[in-house]
Amino acid sequence: MSFPSKNPGYEPNLVDRGFAALSLITTLLLCDCSSPNLAIESNPMPEKQVATYMTSVTPSSAYDTPPKFLKGYVPFFPATEAKRRHWGYAVVEFSVTADGATSDIRPITATAYSFAEEAMNAVQNWRFAPARKHGQPVVVRMRLPFTFRS
Repeated sequence: MSFPSKNPGYEPNLVDRGFAALSLITTLLLCDCSSPNLAIESNPMPEKQVATYMTSVTPSSAYDTPPKFLKGYVPFFPATEAKRRHWGYAVVEFSVTADGATSDIRPITATAYSFAEEAMNAVQNWRFAPARKHGQPVVVRMRLPFTFRS
């Protein structure tokens, strides 16, 4: 048995969904405004974030000044993992060459190989100011973790 609605045109499911969507949008906007400059898929990689998390595998005695990240893009979230709603991470190691390019990019660890692939693809196109020893550019080996969240 159903009872007539006190509010004609009121659909509880529609109102609840609308409220949930509005709440989600508000939360995302507030989080985005209050968060620091974070990496967002396919956007330019924040220089500060790379500087904070990149570590040298090459001993510091091999260079006077470390390489400095200049430009590059954030890795894409792997489609296979996005469909499964998985999050993950990857750690990649790479060389910064004397001309500031990256080479010999290798995965160190990852929750899924697809995360490592996307991280390696992104790093492949990054540019750096090379490390220097006595004013001359030198090749150094670097390591960088990536976190993927959907």
